[in-house]
Amino acid sequence: MTEDTSLTEYDSPQTDVSLPTSESRTIWQNRWVLVVLVFVVVPSLVWGLLDIDSGRATVPPQSEVELMAMEAEMMPDNPPEELDEPGIYDARFYRADQVVFPDDEFVIGIEVDGKACAYLLAGMNDVDQHIVHHELAGQQFAVTYCDKSDCIAVYDKAGTTAEIRNGGFSGETLWILYDGQRFEQDAEEIPLKNFPSVKTTWGDWKKKYPHSLVYVGLGMSVGPTLKDNAER
Repeated sequence: MTEDTSLTEYDSPQTDVSLPTSESRTIWQNRWVLVVLVFVVVPSLVWGLLDIDSGRATVPPQSEVELMAMEAEMMPDNPPEELDEPGIYDARFYRADQVVFPDDEFVIGIEVDGKACAYLLAGMNDVDQHIVHHELAGQQFAVTYCDKSDCIAVYDKAGTTAEIRNGGFSGETLWILYDGQRFEQDAEEIPLKNFPSVKTTWGDWKKKYPHSLVYVGLGMSVGPTLKDNAER
């Protein structure tokens, strides 16, 4: 007779793998520690390292000046450039009724003994056209314009023996080359007499001086600046 060695459900060995309560608590405690580290401690450390709350670090005044000077030296926005250009002689002028360009274009206007002349700024933009030499009502002038600084100046050439030339760009405005020296266009020490002039719109100028002459530049840069019947 064979012995029955099969096990009943009551005799089967226990396979319960649950952990003791104390060990389970330890694991969950470790998990919460990790959660605290990830969501609280680590951001706090990063926040402290970045020093976000401290705001912009103050720079000593001298250091800031030095930094600005270094930046300007390394990446100058408008580097100086020396030139020696004579400007425009024998410029062509037209009557107000011979030209066609928008009334809101800016001009330099001068008036001498009832005779008026306007100089279209758009026609003086090119580097070799920043100075226009002109005689009006028996007086000679050098009309100057810097497109970078938007500065204008009209010099009276009466009693002047040296030539007034375009000396280049100082980094701030036009250099006037006079008698071998460079002066900024608006410098007080420039040994030239300023003649009264105005920067205004062409529309306002021609209303005031309907018989004004006008200089439009060599390139006729503002659309069709001359009427078909105007002599070019």
